[in-house]
Amino acid sequence: MTIETFYKEFLQSEGICTDTRRDIKGSLFFALRGENFDGNRFVPEALQLGCRLAITERKDLDGKSGVVYVPSALELLQQLAHHHRMQVSPELLALTGSNGKTTTKEMVAAILSGKFSVLATCGNLNNHIGVPLTLLSLKNEEVAVIEMGANHPGEIKLLAEIAAPDLGLITNVGKAHLEGFGSIEGVLGAKGELYEYLLANDRKAIIDGSDSVLVKKASETGVEPLVIGENSAIPVSVRILKQSPFLEVELKVDGAIHHLSTRLVGAYNLQNILYAAAVGYQFGIMTDFIAEAIRSYTPENQRSQFVDGKRNRVILDSYNANPTSMRVAIGGLLEYASPPTMLILGDMAEMGEFSMKEHSELVRWIGTTSIDRVLLVGPIFYNVSEPTSRMDVFRDTVELESYLGSEQPEGYHILVKGSRIMGLEKLTPYLVE
Repeated sequence: MTIETFYKEFLQSEGICTDTRRDIKGSLFFALRGENFDGNRFVPEALQLGCRLAITERKDLDGKSGVVYVPSALELLQQLAHHHRMQVSPELLALTGSNGKTTTKEMVAAILSGKFSVLATCGNLNNHIGVPLTLLSLKNEEVAVIEMGANHPGEIKLLAEIAAPDLGLITNVGKAHLEGFGSIEGVLGAKGELYEYLLANDRKAIIDGSDSVLVKKASETGVEPLVIGENSAIPVSVRILKQSPFLEVELKVDGAIHHLSTRLVGAYNLQNILYAAAVGYQFGIMTDFIAEAIRSYTPENQRSQFVDGKRNRVILDSYNANPTSMRVAIGGLLEYASPPTMLILGDMAEMGEFSMKEHSELVRWIGTTSIDRVLLVGPIFYNVSEPTSRMDVFRDTVELESYLGSEQPEGYHILVKGSRIMGLEKLTPYLVE
């Protein structure tokens, strides 16, 4: 079956499904494999539930009615997604980076909706499966904003080839996923695969003119840059006026100045605002709408969420963490929060051989700050930290929950941050109620 023939099946289907626990009737069921799952086991169930076709790697089912045997269901999914993207042909912005991807993506989508119909990556579907699924959900949207994540070299290259972006943006490069990338240089090289795709396909990259690392990388790659800066191709700038805890900023777009009270917490969001406004300008969105979209944006999904509780004021930033984002978030807390302050930090995942060193260095650095109370949780922090008069260490969140339930801290500005595997959002009731 050619990709064109298969695409006809897709157009007549009810969409794509990879999980038999969802409504599967009339859909194309892709039996995908992963480290902890194998969709091929559920092909008979998918057929019984009424899928239009089941795409499987099980050769023993080859020739069975309603079954399409392929060497790799994932590769077919990716090919189908690319084919569909090229058929519907929206203007596509690809967005990657170590930090700020999701917040930037959501603000960009809100801004662009002032002029276009927009599809943006849902949640965190930014990997080799999530990007194809997002592309296959395209209908007649004029613009697609596609977030791309990676933890190994070559992944951004693959995702760019699937999504075929018309414009690209790297938010920043930091110490994230060192287990897969090996070093900060490895991170830069991997993220830079987006620039390489854009160069090879005569596309442009939006770049913060104040980010010397990315400016240099773009120059070395040869991609055509759209530089953000007051006297540059994209005349946008932003500066902080106040933090209390929400950011109040001055946004300048092509000379027009707006003073904005946002719902964003932490100076690190300044770059996200800058990129979102820059993309809006590049797409011809009116300055007033850009400003209003930023003013109205409220972060969700445990990313810089502000919770003003009965006992404490909490910044819940528990979706992801790496050494760079940890320091930036803690620095932000120190800039706006009045004492007493508290950190609740969980282990940083995917650090590989750098894990112990990076956790240790973070703990030492925290010791030089004026934070009043520090609660560290997770097996790595537990192994590298010693309790002090202002620092407690816990093996797991169960121990920490027990401690918080007993101590019931009150009156603090609290930053809660850790990698997703730590599930620190479940601590919220112990802090705010």
